[in-house]
Amino acid sequence: MVANRWFIDSETGELADVLLCPPEYYQWIPSNDIAIQTMANGGTIDRTALTEQFGELVSSLKGADVSCHFLKPHPDMPYQVYTRDSSQTTPFGTVVTRLMRKERVAEEGEIRSFYAPDEIWKSCTKGHIEGGDIHIIRPGLLAVGVSGGRTDEAGAAEFISWFEEAGWTCRMIRFPEHFLHLDVIFTMVAENLAIAAVDCLADEDLDWFKANGIRLLPVTYKEAMRDMGCNVLALGKDRVISPHHSTRINSVLRAEGLTVFDPKLDQFSRGGGSVHCMTMPLRRKSLLSA
Repeated sequence: MVANRWFIDSETGELADVLLCPPEYYQWIPSNDIAIQTMANGGTIDRTALTEQFGELVSSLKGADVSCHFLKPHPDMPYQVYTRDSSQTTPFGTVVTRLMRKERVAEEGEIRSFYAPDEIWKSCTKGHIEGGDIHIIRPGLLAVGVSGGRTDEAGAAEFISWFEEAGWTCRMIRFPEHFLHLDVIFTMVAENLAIAAVDCLADEDLDWFKANGIRLLPVTYKEAMRDMGCNVLALGKDRVISPHHSTRINSVLRAEGLTVFDPKLDQFSRGGGSVHCMTMPLRRKSLLSA
């Protein structure tokens, strides 16, 4: 019997608990185009700022009444801070994903030590799939990104099959590998509202979002890749955490009536991740009970 301590059925229900990992051993490594560009331009991590920025994120979460849970950081896991990828909370229990990059495979062990055995509903065994590509949009609606670089078709198909068995409407969204994960170009910010690099998504996918009542606020390619501008975290109740440096996007979100918490996070975005990557929601209020 799967325990129901952890539960989400959307990306936008009121967030109660979240999983993070301190950036003690975080490094920029040439495993994605964003980090490669940062390093090629002579960028180096400011570890004092890195620690302070992680603290700002935790303070923003706690200020929004979110309980923060932490993985133990390990020196051989430089991207463990991006907790979004190694597991996925669902309405049915936790799924342990299957990371593709060799420098991240070991993260599965720490994930399994965090969850109680009866909290794990499924473990992915086919191909590869990472949490940054999984978007539980709302009850009954799921999108999974497929680039081949982090999530491939076999991994996405296995994950989707479990939701289709439960009667959900699901879609694979394909995009070029250099975007890393779907959450670099698309993220929900409030119920039926998302931000997206619309020019980077296929017309058929844009039509699918529209047909399902999802309104998209446009983000430019530069904002998505240089600033990780789409990589935000919805807190529910019309609140969102978005990086301080995403000034235009934050203005747009506020114009939509959202409350924006804006911690500084450039030490992470320059390495290819931001607040959505750094957080795995463990428990949200169901949209069906709102």
